[in-house]
Amino acid sequence: MGKDTLVINIVNQFESIVSLYNEVEKTTDSYGTTILLHPSEIHMIAAIGNHPDSNLTGLANYLGITKGAATKMVQKLVKKGLVIKQFAPSSENEIKLKLTAIGKKAYLNHQSYRKNLTQKLMTIYKEVPMEVLIQMKDIGKRTADVFNEILMQRKSRS
Repeated sequence: MGKDTLVINIVNQFESIVSLYNEVEKTTDSYGTTILLHPSEIHMIAAIGNHPDSNLTGLANYLGITKGAATKMVQKLVKKGLVIKQFAPSSENEIKLKLTAIGKKAYLNHQSYRKNLTQKLMTIYKEVPMEVLIQMKDIGKRTADVFNEILMQRKSRS
């Protein structure tokens, strides 16, 4: 197999992995509760769990979403009984967010899922020699740069 063929195979495998990841990100999971959660919902729950007593603006910034999107997501999670909103003791306007018992259960099970996933991937990558890992890191950065450039071009056209 020639180098060009190998590179094409690697690019195809990369695209396949990205596609699989995107499929995983479209699926729901209950994370040990009876409530099916979309990835965006569990990411918000994780953000609240990682930043207790956060406000909407802080969570929106942390997740890289608009405050409006954060507000809609929190409203859904409140309706599902996973999050509660409380006024901050120091302010009559600022809302602080907390996880309910069910929200905490989902949060902890999501942490367990992430830890398990990381361990599985670590098992794979620990077999790779250090110099190859360093090259892979550089390749990953350069690949991200290509996609960031495409994204910036597309955003500038719209």
